[in-house]
Amino acid sequence: MRYNILTVANEEYAEFGKLFLNSLFENVDLRRAEKILVYDTGLSGSTVEYYNYFPKVEVVQTGANYRSGEIHDKGWKENTYSKTKYLLESLEESGLPTLMVDSDCIFASSFDDLIDEKTDIVVCSRDREGFSKHIGSFFGAINIEKSKDFLSKWIKNVELLQNTTEMKHCESPALSKTIDEESIVVQELPEQLISAVFPDNTSRAYHLKSDYYATTIEQRLSLPHSTPFRKRYL
Repeated sequence: MRYNILTVANEEYAEFGKLFLNSLFENVDLRRAEKILVYDTGLSGSTVEYYNYFPKVEVVQTGANYRSGEIHDKGWKENTYSKTKYLLESLEESGLPTLMVDSDCIFASSFDDLIDEKTDIVVCSRDREGFSKHIGSFFGAINIEKSKDFLSKWIKNVELLQNTTEMKHCESPALSKTIDEESIVVQELPEQLISAVFPDNTSRAYHLKSDYYATTIEQRLSLPHSTPFRKRYL
């Protein structure tokens, strides 16, 4: 299967993007990857130049300039919720299966061998009390037409939850809601495997997500499992 990898980044996430790309090219077999698409939602010119240095990377200009001062504020929501819209746009343009990964992820090893090509979508499942059943940090659009339909409904469910609930983060609950509502072949990959918050030796990708233990970007970049990568790449 030939595929694209897609992420979204603004300048506040520039350092995450550097870790993302350096670890991707150092630790992942990318022979089957066509492009690594970075949707620019407010990157500086120097960061765009840095990202474009990598082969296969295409920084896609969106015209957006999202800024966030704290977790779950308006800028954070705009940037986070834009991912599915850009993925849908990319599928319509390229017609290629695409893996959408949050830019605050680090890759420890290859992961495309995990993908079941007979599935329609691939999602990251989690089993943590008090959270939704899935997290939108890793999503694979494999069957193009069914994925486009799914994404359109996922986007609508994010808007629905924003308008009808007091949830601070709607992307992942809306993902679970859409999976429950749709008849679609879903492959679930465990969070500990593909988007680990506290990684172990089975984890293929680490997720430096914001949480109670790391509320600022600096704290997230300084997490113990990110330090070796940070020393190497930043």
